[in-house]
Amino acid sequence: RGTGGVGVLVKKKICEKVVEVRRKSDRAMAVVLAFEEEVVKVICGYGSQSGRGIAEKEQFFDVMMNEWDLEKVDELVLGISDFNGHVGKWIQGFEGVHGGNGIGERNLEGRILLEFCDEKELYVTNTWFRKTEKE
Repeated sequence: RGTGGVGVLVKKKICEKVVEVRRKSDRAMAVVLAFEEEVVKVICGYGSQSGRGIAEKEQFFDVMMNEWDLEKVDELVLGISDFNGHVGKWIQGFEGVHGGNGIGERNLEGRILLEFCDEKELYVTNTWFRKTEKE
């Protein structure tokens, strides 16, 4: 039995639309909702913090990668996760993934995240818009 984990909050009025919940680990899960016109899968994850072992980080990304591999053609898939990585401000090599509005330096977790997104044709969305100083 786990001691922590991730969760997905769902409004009461759409709770009946939940058709499947898959808890993959303490750090990753998926919830599938069936609406009249659309099936939506929400993948939620919380990556290991900096300083944790590489094996733990790789295990998290493997779980996330496997969940994306289960994507069905007719599903709308949303990934909402904290990967605990810094993708940095430089986009070189990740032009289709990184929007150019990152900050700071890229760390190992950020590189792994960018490679993951590149392989799965995903975007690091918070790099596609400019943030104000407060953000």
